[in-house]
Amino acid sequence: MLQNGIMIISCLILLVATFTTSTFGSQSQEDKKPEVTWKNFKSRDNLFTVQYPSNWTPSTVRESERSGPIDIIFTSPGSNEDKWTEVEFIQYDALSAFNSANESLGSEISGLQNDASLTKFQIERPLECSKYTLNGLQACSYIYEVGSKAEGNFAAAAVDALSGDGTEYEVYYKSTFDSFKQFLPTFEKMLKSFKTTGNNSAIADFSLDDKGITSLNATNTTSSNDDDFSLD
Repeated sequence: MLQNGIMIISCLILLVATFTTSTFGSQSQEDKKPEVTWKNFKSRDNLFTVQYPSNWTPSTVRESERSGPIDIIFTSPGSNEDKWTEVEFIQYDALSAFNSANESLGSEISGLQNDASLTKFQIERPLECSKYTLNGLQACSYIYEVGSKAEGNFAAAAVDALSGDGTEYEVYYKSTFDSFKQFLPTFEKMLKSFKTTGNNSAIADFSLDDKGITSLNATNTTSSNDDDFSLD
């Protein structure tokens, strides 16, 4: 009788230990998420480098749609038709017709204001030229809402800089309203890290490189769920 009791108790202890290990062991595995770090993107033709979050996806723009020797888009994880975020870096083929980034963006704004295909255009942060630098140059920028029947409504930021010889660089940050504020710090870090490094006459073909990774988190956890985007 005593032996039977001891065996029953031993079995119960074994069952409890197995259940505890199985339950909490699997939970700890589920809680582990890949750490988001910063990676260094370097074009294979040594045109430029830029840092980007390790869980974002870089892709070159199709040849027929490319604006110049540098035209690459970084897309946030989980982007789909309903929720998306992207950052596009451009160096234009032709030298700018304008004397300054201020004039270039002013012309861009005028064009958007008079674009009959747009259903909405509203400036959220007015054109300014003191907040950002781009490729070591003082840049001008503005933030706006735009909408069209083809693409729907989204929020965007444009940052533009001109070198002394008229070479023009522009970066577009575009996102659905509920993601714009969340990824704005990520965009600003990417913008700050962008540098051209060599011969800018060739078409960029990228290669991924793990060198230069840091342990910094790539996203800001705050977000807005407002249907009508507003930059506070």
